[in-house]
Amino acid sequence: MNKQTKREIRWLAVKVLVIVLAIGLAFWGYAFVYRGKTEPPAKYLVTNQDAAVYSLRGQIQMLSQKEDLIAFAFEDRKKEKEYGTYIIPGLKYTRTFLNAQGSEQAVCTSMTPQGLAVTDEYVLISAYCHTAKHNSVIYVINKETHRFIKEVVLPGLPHVGGLAYDPDHDMLWYSSNTNGIAQAVNIKMPVLKDYSYADNRMPVQVNQTCSLYGIVRDSFMTFYKGCLYVGCFNKYTESSIARYAVDEEGNLVNTLDEELGMNFEMAVPLDYSTISEQAQGMAFYNDKLLLSHSFGILPSRVVFYEQSDKRLYVNENSAKTYRFPEMIEQIVVDGDDLYVLFESGAYAYRGYAGNVVDRVLKLNLPKMESYEEEKTLLNIE
Repeated sequence: MNKQTKREIRWLAVKVLVIVLAIGLAFWGYAFVYRGKTEPPAKYLVTNQDAAVYSLRGQIQMLSQKEDLIAFAFEDRKKEKEYGTYIIPGLKYTRTFLNAQGSEQAVCTSMTPQGLAVTDEYVLISAYCHTAKHNSVIYVINKETHRFIKEVVLPGLPHVGGLAYDPDHDMLWYSSNTNGIAQAVNIKMPVLKDYSYADNRMPVQVNQTCSLYGIVRDSFMTFYKGCLYVGCFNKYTESSIARYAVDEEGNLVNTLDEELGMNFEMAVPLDYSTISEQAQGMAFYNDKLLLSHSFGILPSRVVFYEQSDKRLYVNENSAKTYRFPEMIEQIVVDGDDLYVLFESGAYAYRGYAGNVVDRVLKLNLPKMESYEEEKTLLNIE
């Protein structure tokens, strides 16, 4: 091979490398930047009820790469509606408002699901506008028929990372933040049931907005044994869960304690627990605390911990760990079922998520508890 030929080969290799890099940068810019800041035009003026990406068969096929997930999510559920799954509505179009006051009706095409709650009648999913242009919402789904009922528009643009249902007071809580202060907001369920986007023409009326002392961010929440548990998401360091008391009416107990540095009333935690980083959701089952963890395109985890007076729920103390598709959000225990929500179906993420899950999955907790070693659900290492 002469020198001229070698130079031509090297030059060709450089050109191929430049083309590959250009394609890679173009994909990165489109998938990670453009889709995160831009909303596609809305084709319809109503909230979509169909799945954003997969048919039921397609979703099961995509998730069936490992037998463990079939056992947890789909085995023994053939007689259940949609194999026990619930389509996440509104991922393509959601009726909402263009500003916090709710004076201008609009359709959002970048809603990102975050929180999950389950009652005797409903499956409730919260979502926020990824481009920060539209009011956040709660999707109401009939628990028995799996049909979308309506969207409930919330005041403002909270991230709504968590939902929690208090069955004793028939109250729904959602997480919020104002001026850097973590907040918990509740809505009376009769008010939520009566809400109509077309008739109200404004966001739903909330019952209590309470600032939370002792926690940096209200990232996720759950209700358990008469108390509201609120957790904080940290990327790379251990975080915490705070437990708050509610009064006879189901509201958080407010306190003004100048010794704690307060200059206005806040809810003070009864106690704290330490948790591992990147937590997105929490739930209780029998004598165990369950935490969901995820960050970006890395595999998600659901971790089982034995409840302890030490309140130290970090990785090395875990009893069991299961791998899940990326971008898991809130988890909810209902009886022996674990309801699991993912955000990968949102427009901002489904362009690059390797495993898009655009349905709420329902997992069999007794089967998960009975496994004796860590399992990998999607062959992701």
